[in-house]
Order: sequence, then C-alpha cells, then structure tokens
Amino acid sequence: MKISARQYAQSLYELVEGENEIKVTELLHNFVVVLGHKRDLNLVPAIVSTFTDIWNRENGEVTAELTLARELGTEARDIVVDYLIKKSGAKDVILTEKVDKKILGGFILKYNSKIVDGSLRNSLSELKSEMRG
Repeated sequence: MKISARQYAQSLYELVEGENEIKVTELLHNFVVVLGHKRDLNLVPAIVSTFTDIWNRENGEVTAELTLARELGTEARDIVVDYLIKKSGAKDVILTEKVDKKILGGFILKYNSKIVDGSLRNSLSELKSEMRG
C-alpha cells in the first residue's frame, strides 16, 4: 500500500513534536532515508507543504500571502492580520506581502488553501462574464 504525502507529514509531525534540535535532526535524516528506500522522494514538496499546515494548525499559526498592486500601509496590514485571525482562529499570523502591478488594484489573499480574490482584474473579468450572459 502506497503511503500518501499527508500520512508522511502527519507521521513526521508526531515524530518531531516536543523533541530537541539534535533529536529532530536525527529524525529528519532517518525520515529522508526511509523516503529514499521507499522511492518516495518525489513526495517531499507535498510532505513539506502538508507538514507546514499541520505545524501551523497545531501551534495556532496561519501563513498567508497578500498580493497587491502597491505596498500596503501599516493600518491596512493590521486590518488584514485581524481578518486572518478571526477567519482562521489562529493566534499568530505570518503575512508575506508581494507587489504585482498586473492585478491593477485590490488584492489577492492566500491562506489555509483558500484564495480571496479582491483584485480589480478579477472583478472586471467577472463583470465581463456577467455581461455576456
């Protein structure tokens, strides 16, 4: 039976939870060796992504990426962080901001496998679809 990336990630989390840095290093080494023996090294990106989600959930953190047409001010950043705390139930938010002039205006917020697309480009696209009927 093939082991999924989620199963690997959950197992890895349970292995390293509460361990010191030296023990974690040893466990990670052994984990990679097992992946190699099972020919599952191709799952590493998915395992890391899922492990990060599990870690963040268990530790009350949410990682988010905010894409904007221009830089965000401090007050607006605080509003986004408060929104994420309320929506995700997290205690802490790790917010990465990215400027992309292609979205024209507004924002795109990605967190917990969710996307909130409030970009002007998306709004115009939706309006165009509605007008076509």
